[in-house]
Amino acid sequence: MRRRSLIFAVSTAALALPCFVAPAAPATVLKTERFDHDPHWEGHNNHITPAHLPTVTQDFGYSTTNVAGRATGELGGRIQRSTTPAYYAARLSPPTSLEDRLTASGTFAITKSDAGAGLFFGFFNSQQPGGSGRPIGSLGMDFDFEHAGGRLAVRVISAENQSGGTFITPFLPGKFRPTPLKNDCTRYRWTLQYDPAAGEHGQIVFTLTSDQHTHEDYGQLNPEARQEAAARFPNTTRFVVDLPPGVRKQGATFDRFGLLNMMKSGGAATMYFDDLQFNGQREDFTKDPQWPAHGNRTQYEDHEVLGAHDFGFSPDSNHAGGQRGEAGGGLWRCQPLAWYADKVGPLTLDDRLEARGKVKLVTAGPDSDICLGWFNSESAQRDRADEKDFIGVHIGGPTRVGHYFIPMLATSQGRGAKVEDGPVLVPGKEFKWEVVYDPAANDPLGEITVKLGDKSVTLKLKPGVRQEGARLDRFGFFNATEGGQMVKAYFDDLEYTSSPR
Repeated sequence: MRRRSLIFAVSTAALALPCFVAPAAPATVLKTERFDHDPHWEGHNNHITPAHLPTVTQDFGYSTTNVAGRATGELGGRIQRSTTPAYYAARLSPPTSLEDRLTASGTFAITKSDAGAGLFFGFFNSQQPGGSGRPIGSLGMDFDFEHAGGRLAVRVISAENQSGGTFITPFLPGKFRPTPLKNDCTRYRWTLQYDPAAGEHGQIVFTLTSDQHTHEDYGQLNPEARQEAAARFPNTTRFVVDLPPGVRKQGATFDRFGLLNMMKSGGAATMYFDDLQFNGQREDFTKDPQWPAHGNRTQYEDHEVLGAHDFGFSPDSNHAGGQRGEAGGGLWRCQPLAWYADKVGPLTLDDRLEARGKVKLVTAGPDSDICLGWFNSESAQRDRADEKDFIGVHIGGPTRVGHYFIPMLATSQGRGAKVEDGPVLVPGKEFKWEVVYDPAANDPLGEITVKLGDKSVTLKLKPGVRQEGARLDRFGFFNATEGGQMVKAYFDDLEYTSSPR
């Protein structure tokens, strides 16, 4: 049986009248949705079938070629970026962690690259949810490519998806992003050392050299780009990375060492690795090492491509807890705007608004954001949904943090308000959450308090914000649209403010 209820908030006053007076209609009600049955919420662009489904072809593993190393036999092949994980890697037994000293070295060479290709090489956890872009729980080399060649960064990503690292090749976002790693079989030598006792929070030392590639002519550069080029390969070959605070404390468990595709739909690169050493073990691939493999020799149509939103009522899943049935799925940070929401209006900033429920972030890539709360369906389509007529929760944040779960507001005139940090929505964990907007609080400018698990944060509104108002007619969740990656999240057991209809 569908478990749904309306809880009326009625305010009464005693009147000294001899006759009966009917109570005033409630200003708002609380609605409950358990998703044990399709609630028929409004879906807008929330299930998109791509006009073209790209074919993913993974073809890598042990190879009898001799591209990267001293002799015949190596690891590599064609690796394609896809939300579906694929790897070929040695089993680490026992697994290691960020509390262990880790060492690795070897060679690599690139023979071909497509735009939008990407792969990872190093220590990682084999239990990847997919769709995270970079591997959650990893330490090693992140490669991305254009047709002309590749870029390289060294990163550590905790089990809670917080990261730190540095670019080895030059990178100024939006300004100077060359691809100096050559895709003409040039051989590169690398070393990686991680010491949990070094620095304040642990430290990575990485080197990259090549007998063939010792300099790079970028032509005329401005001072900022010239300085960046001087600090990166091939002009600089040794790099020291101090782990950000909290990453080591969050930890990561590594049960594999080897090659893994980046987990977002994209192009392919053909690349080889050889003469490997990791934690005292050597592998020169003179014979097939029979390393564990997952999805590395396969071909399929990729349905999780950029912009292919796929979320809404999910009758058969229970990621967020409770019984089977919930709302959620995959939302991309890109056009088109998409939402899944109940009709709840009209509501304004003069109404007390509250919502609560359960949430689970299954996976999320860097540069991925969604919003949860009350919004206006008309202004959402005319303007960005989080820039006008919105009050609720913003889920997103920088890669060094992961995904904050923090209060956010935007008025009808486009004035925005948001805190800078707060509770973090950790992938793979179930949380209870709550958001309360109280227009009478903060003397009485209004404030929004968000709770996630046992943590909370409050946004106190500034003078004039309430007066600008907001017109709210939907409650649900929607994507951000400025360009990025996917959030896959689920919500259940919701209670939220609506107007009485």
